[in-house]
Amino acid sequence: MMQNETDNIRIAITSGSISHRNYLQKSMEHRGIQVVLNESLTEKFMNKLDHIESDVVLFDVDSIEDEHLEYLDQLLEQSKIPVIINDISALTLNEQKASSKWNDNLLQKIADITGRNSWEADFSKVELFETKEQASVKVRDDLAKDVWVLGASLGGPDALKRFLSDIPADLPVAFVIAQHIGDKFVSLLAEQLNRYTEFKVTVAKTGHVMRHHEVLVTPTDKRVIINPIGAVELKKVDELTNYSPSINQAIKDVAARYKTHAGAIIFSGMCDDGVEGCAELVQKGGQVWVQDPESCVISAMSESVAKAVTVDFSGTPEMLAKQLVSYYRNTH
Repeated sequence: MMQNETDNIRIAITSGSISHRNYLQKSMEHRGIQVVLNESLTEKFMNKLDHIESDVVLFDVDSIEDEHLEYLDQLLEQSKIPVIINDISALTLNEQKASSKWNDNLLQKIADITGRNSWEADFSKVELFETKEQASVKVRDDLAKDVWVLGASLGGPDALKRFLSDIPADLPVAFVIAQHIGDKFVSLLAEQLNRYTEFKVTVAKTGHVMRHHEVLVTPTDKRVIINPIGAVELKKVDELTNYSPSINQAIKDVAARYKTHAGAIIFSGMCDDGVEGCAELVQKGGQVWVQDPESCVISAMSESVAKAVTVDFSGTPEMLAKQLVSYYRNTH
């Protein structure tokens, strides 16, 4: 079969992992297949699927979240578009034979389901899938020079997902997240956010060297200090506050270390945590941005900061991400 015979094949890709989706899109487009939709399995995806022309839905089973299971049922039972169930996790070992076999099998499934039985699968030129840890070796080779604190409370996890989803893998920044949350949910938050971004998200640990393209989640009972050589030091909280972790303290610690190369973005929340930290950050020449009140679940936190200090930018999580990309690509 000639290469251009695949040009009229249209595929919708859905997965809970942005890195999985991007790998699949790259693989399909290399073969000449048109990817018409690339999103996580949500109501938004299902609505778009009803209004586009797609020959196949490629669903990656490895990274689905519980709240999206109802849409999986809807996809399998109600959609008139054929669905291919895919499991990309088999490729995380990046083993040549396994990858070639997986690619061949997937192509053959697409060939069969679209009536192209003579399709000869050949993905020999496609780069193999890499885990986020393996790929990070290529892009996370610089010590973090620009660090932003992402402060959030009620409504924050969803805002953080939306923001991080739109941050490209090569943006030369690192993030420290201070999200008001119970101690038992810190690791879960990191795990969930890790599915929505090409940055590597982990809970901050002593000795870890902070690099660009990373996100560190602050433990509830510790301060995250980045020492002069870029290594993380977790220190005991000196003074208990009403909220944990303290967004004020997280911003102050990053501002003290990175000064004009520090920034803070305050997302949805129901308190004024972050006001003191942002005031100190402004004094050191750092940037302060906030989520606009209209897009917040609770706007008290971002509004408190906006009243107390000069805010450099305000917008939805998606707008904040777009502005950050523009900020570094146009001014740095």
